Amino acid sequence: MANDIKSRKIADAQNTAQKILIITGDGAFGERLQRTLYDGGYSITLVKNGADALKVIIDTMPHLVLLDIVVPGTDGYGILAEKQAEPMLAKIPVFLMSAQGMPINIARLPHNSVTEFIVAIHADPNDIMKRIDRYFGRDRRQAKDLPKMITNGKKILWVEDDRLIGNILGKKFISSGFDLVHTKNGDETMEELEKFTPDALVVDLLLPGMSGFEILQKVKMDESLKKIPVMVLSNLSKPSDIEKARVLGAQKFLVKAAVSLDQIVSEVMSMCK
Repeated sequence: MANDIKSRKIADAQNTAQKILIITGDGAFGERLQRTLYDGGYSITLVKNGADALKVIIDTMPHLVLLDIVVPGTDGYGILAEKQAEPMLAKIPVFLMSAQGMPINIARLPHNSVTEFIVAIHADPNDIMKRIDRYFGRDRRQAKDLPKMITNGKKILWVEDDRLIGNILGKKFISSGFDLVHTKNGDETMEELEKFTPDALVVDLLLPGMSGFEILQKVKMDESLKKIPVMVLSNLSKPSDIEKARVLGAQKFLVKAAVSLDQIVSEVMSMCK
């Protein structure tokens, strides 16, 4: 796999450059596009084999995916279907490319899976970068003055036992500047709460052993913990579940499948004071 994936990252890991994942079977075109976007200030990962694509999306959590329909292993349509099947990945925007000018079969695309289409017999990397700049609202004249990212100083305790979601959202929290402590069950959570007081507590409801509701109740009954802002992040969505969480002290209730990673981060940030 190492021969199929080339990563070029901006030397300063704290730079706020958007991360872009390029997935294409056209190696020469992919490398030209990679160089152009890298030189334009973006952080780039290039994948040339569709069989590796989903894993790399999870590993890198890009701000944008540039996906060619022609990719060996798993083609662009198959990659889109796999990506959209994962709620935490589904909202990552995709520019679907036909770099060789082949018609795109709209009927094979999952609903709302593509942000923009790029169809050209000889796609120009500079034209593609202009479209990406417009999407991100980026003024190229100011690109050289991008600020450095700093940690936001907020420490959050997040309770989630799902490994895939833990990997995806954990990386998003950290890249957004949070100091993250991740636990997988109620016992680990209560042990961490004895060590420190987080700026926010994010809780799943369906957990092994102690449920999220039980965690909320323990926090609410503890004088030293009950003022911690709490958000529930769960796939439970019944009004009775939402009301029960509210009664037990949850300030916010988000349904995993209905929100983007950016929305989750924004809501957690709004709770931290």
